[in-house]
Amino acid sequence: MTGEFTPLQGAPISTVGQDYLVGAPGAPGQPPAFRFPGTEEVNPAEVFAGPGYTSPAPPSSTWARIAVIAAVLGVVPGISLLAVVAGHLALREIGRSHMSGRGAALAGLALGYIGVAVWLLVALVWSIAS
Repeated sequence: MTGEFTPLQGAPISTVGQDYLVGAPGAPGQPPAFRFPGTEEVNPAEVFAGPGYTSPAPPSSTWARIAVIAAVLGVVPGISLLAVVAGHLALREIGRSHMSGRGAALAGLALGYIGVAVWLLVALVWSIAS
């Protein structure tokens, strides 16, 4: 020996370790690897990329986003009703799953109810004045 290390005398480097993967979960002919429930959408490269272990951020509710956007657009008649409906749907979705966005859903819901009240007041004043 000349002091030089060569793995698997004469074998190409790309085959080193292939025998280890034969019985590994997810390998061809093997059952898929176990995934914890709720982590199907988690990218392991994103979780383990930092200097230490970081928890993945939970997904946010799309209904909460819709509720906030509709509440901001509540100056248009009827859109505030959409904010109220979307806010209630978001709270139900967040309660049943581990999603974030509860604050946005509550904000959209509150602004939606305020918008509905303002539009009802405007309609009442307009009907009395005419």
